[in-house]
Amino acid sequence: MNIIGKNSLHYIIAINMENVNSIEDEFHVRLTEPVDLDELCNPDGRGSEFEVVLPEAPEEKQYFDEEDVFKHLNYEVNNVDGSDSEDDNQTPFDSIAKKMFSVIGDGSVMKRVKRVGSGEVIPKAYTATIHYEGYVEYCDVPFDSTRLRGKTQKIRLGEGQVILGLEVAVGTMRKGEKSDFLIQHQYAYGPMGVPPRIPGNATVLFVVELLNYSDTPLVPDMDTWSAERRKDATFEEILDIANAYRKAGNDAFNGDENGHKRISKAASQYIKAIRLLENARLANQSEEDEMKRVLLKLYLNLALCDIKQGQCPRALSNCIKALEIDPQNIKAMYRRGQALWHSNEFDKGRHWILKAQKLNPKDAHIQAELRKLDRKKAEMDQLHKATYQRMFASANSTSKSSDVAKEAKTKDKQKKCTPEAQDLLQTKLKEFIKDDVLTEMPFALDTLTSAETEYLQQAALEMGLEVRTLHQNSDKYLKILKPKPEAEQ
Repeated sequence: MNIIGKNSLHYIIAINMENVNSIEDEFHVRLTEPVDLDELCNPDGRGSEFEVVLPEAPEEKQYFDEEDVFKHLNYEVNNVDGSDSEDDNQTPFDSIAKKMFSVIGDGSVMKRVKRVGSGEVIPKAYTATIHYEGYVEYCDVPFDSTRLRGKTQKIRLGEGQVILGLEVAVGTMRKGEKSDFLIQHQYAYGPMGVPPRIPGNATVLFVVELLNYSDTPLVPDMDTWSAERRKDATFEEILDIANAYRKAGNDAFNGDENGHKRISKAASQYIKAIRLLENARLANQSEEDEMKRVLLKLYLNLALCDIKQGQCPRALSNCIKALEIDPQNIKAMYRRGQALWHSNEFDKGRHWILKAQKLNPKDAHIQAELRKLDRKKAEMDQLHKATYQRMFASANSTSKSSDVAKEAKTKDKQKKCTPEAQDLLQTKLKEFIKDDVLTEMPFALDTLTSAETEYLQQAALEMGLEVRTLHQNSDKYLKILKPKPEAEQ
């Protein structure tokens, strides 16, 4: 079969029947016009000319959003970098390799540092958190990208969780480093490749950024375990997974993300570990002692997260659980006191913090917390005192007038919020905004006049705060809350 011309989607094809030797040469196409079979079968003829309609090519599968992909195009893999090579036979990867150095002896993994990291090279067997994009030659669209997937990749070095070349590459990096790596097929996807994105025997380019690393092991995914596997899990397995969750929580708490997101992620890890251990089947006293030892750490860590998120009732519950395990634990007493006074239970909070101080009199954190508690209590007492004074002054003033005058003056008083009260409420709100720990602040409505309540609501809204009215038994509260970041809503 020979192509002798083409027009748009129609090809003009000449076939000599002598060349059709077997069934494998048969094919089926749609013709635009009938074929002259006599001319076609004539061995002395010149063949037959006809037009065929080619089927439309299938659309290429879109793995990522086109607009996002455009931001991650790598023109260098097409040699579109503004440089001209003197060697016409030099490929784009050849050009890139000249700017690199080998990280293993045979040159199967080459490296180019784009941004220098800090600290030591990641130790062996550590868990790395990375972003990467992978490219094949002559294709500027990544065949894989953690950024396009919107999620970082965690790998434990030495466990074969990724291709060997990528693991070797990450093992040469420092925290914060960003580097390019050319990886030959024997360290990448081998002779088979991963069709259709990665051809066989393909050298690949990885752009890798090492965000962080730690000695925390990756947590096994228990969601993939069968019911029988879960039932047969030993306490040692459960304990290992719980400790991995705990360490992951510690890493999140000490991480670089913004405060609210960082603490929320840490709390979720602690909660997973607590649920595992609380539901574990124990065989002996030794396992129970070990479970309590780890649970104590988890309750204390989660209580700290709760306090920082303004979840004081939950923090109080976790502190009580910790004290049930160890009644003399100083941290549990201290955090129980924090949770209480942050809920405006100042006297109860002071009681528990003083108990912690009695066991550790020289602790600077405990002393600072007592000073902070006293300052907040004094401010609240001053606000209440001013409120009561205005209430009694109003009552004495109205008692000297007639019933009609009393009613009129009382209504007038209720419509106004004195400058002193306004200043106190404004100060309270501003201090609440500056406080990095508190996320909510309650006001008992029976301590405020309707005018003060109305002013407080208006002032809080103008400062970008949220206002809610709560009922607890017969008491009513006005709760002022800091708005959550958009990503957390």
